[in-house]
Amino acid sequence: MGKNLKTSDFRGANFRGAYLIAADLRDSDFRMAEMIGADMRDADVRGADFSNSLFLTQVQINAAKGDSKTKLPPGIKHPLHWS
Repeated sequence: MGKNLKTSDFRGANFRGAYLIAADLRDSDFRMAEMIGADMRDADVRGADFSNSLFLTQVQINAAKGDSKTKLPPGIKHPLHWS
């Protein structure tokens, strides 16, 4: 929780049930990362690439802070509260 992990390469990582609360994940790569149950409340995901991450939900994304540069998988939409 609250860790500075920006620009990290998490391709293929397993975040099952991970506490990513308030973590700085800006510009990190989450392609093919398993996100089931990851708690992303207040995580900064601006510019992060979740384009083909696994089991990512709209609820997780809604709880995070992102922007128009955050890449999301098909079916997940950028929340209206993101800048």
